[in-house]
Amino acid sequence: MECKPNQSETDLKNIQTSISQLDGVRDLRMISPGEAMKIMREELGEVAFPDTMENPFRSSFRFKLAVDKVDTAYVKALDKQLMQIKGVNEFYYPEDLYSSLRSKLKSISMAIAAIGGILILLILVMIHHQIRMYIMQHRYHIRTMSLVGATRNYIRKPFITEVLKMSSFSILVASIAYLLIILWIGKLVGHSLFESNLDMTILGLIFIIVLGVLMSFSAAWAAIQRYLDSTDAKDFI
Repeated sequence: MECKPNQSETDLKNIQTSISQLDGVRDLRMISPGEAMKIMREELGEVAFPDTMENPFRSSFRFKLAVDKVDTAYVKALDKQLMQIKGVNEFYYPEDLYSSLRSKLKSISMAIAAIGGILILLILVMIHHQIRMYIMQHRYHIRTMSLVGATRNYIRKPFITEVLKMSSFSILVASIAYLLIILWIGKLVGHSLFESNLDMTILGLIFIIVLGVLMSFSAAWAAIQRYLDSTDAKDFI
């Protein structure tokens, strides 16, 4: 952001204070004309900016935006707010870059959702095999309780509880895999998704855990119910 020429030190401090109060502004710092000249000489060489050349630069401010504010619409609104500050001459920003970043963040959100779906499928497969193995190991116990007159709710309760305990390992594995994949994607795109998409990441993790518990309960209930309804253990197998 470039300031108007001939701004006093007090004016620059007032501009800095006004900018720092804007929502989403991070790492604000002032670039003096002398510092700007030095930076350009280092980048372009003294041939382009010799010592005899009058300094063409003005005082300016550089800042970063919070990740959730990286949006073209917000930057345009910020432009209007900055131009209302006394002493501000122009605000420069890479409009195409912000659009591409926002598009990339949306793609990342879609990728997170897809990964969550794959991990949920993984949970379902693991739970299915765990339930079948556990019930078949205790099929005679279930049949004995049924023959002595135990109610179905009484029979189901301990087995559903045990299945939920076993399935917690599957849910834990899927949750850890989910977080590791999120970290891996963050390294690929160059920034942490826990900062840019924290709400989406937490929502995905909660969704995996809750759905895993619900699937475990419903699958265990249905499997035991099916076994109890069968007249022969072969029907279940």
